Amino acid sequence: MSTVRILLKHKGSATIHAISPDSTTYEALQIMADHDIGAVTVMEGGRLLGLLTEREYARRIVLEGRKSRHTPVRETMRINLHTVNADTPIRECMRLMTHHKIRYLPVKDGEQLIGLVSIGDVIKSLLIEQESNVEHLQKYITGCDYGI
Repeated sequence: MSTVRILLKHKGSATIHAISPDSTTYEALQIMADHDIGAVTVMEGGRLLGLLTEREYARRIVLEGRKSRHTPVRETMRINLHTVNADTPIRECMRLMTHHKIRYLPVKDGEQLIGLVSIGDVIKSLLIEQESNVEHLQKYITGCDYGI
């Protein structure tokens, strides 16, 4: 069974992009655009405070007619976060994301943020796992690699 630890290992040493809660939403959007990402973590003193995603931007800035250059991240970020740890099974991540209609899960080790997984990461991991299972079953059925 695949875990977040395995997903993060295969994903590579991706940088966790973070911003201060006092920065402007525009600055957060600039980070997302510069790195072609859909979310940025909101950190203060090494502590995860929230997450700003394109969804929060659309709902809390665009729909409310606010100005991103003048609105601090703390007013647009999502604060009620669901987090996972490195030993969380990928299928549990999918369940959490589907149930709570979220696209990103911060990964923590105790209080320390160690990664961020997206719905795309989770789907990719599940597809790889399924492909491996299918290949294993095909080999079993045909007798390949089993000395039959």
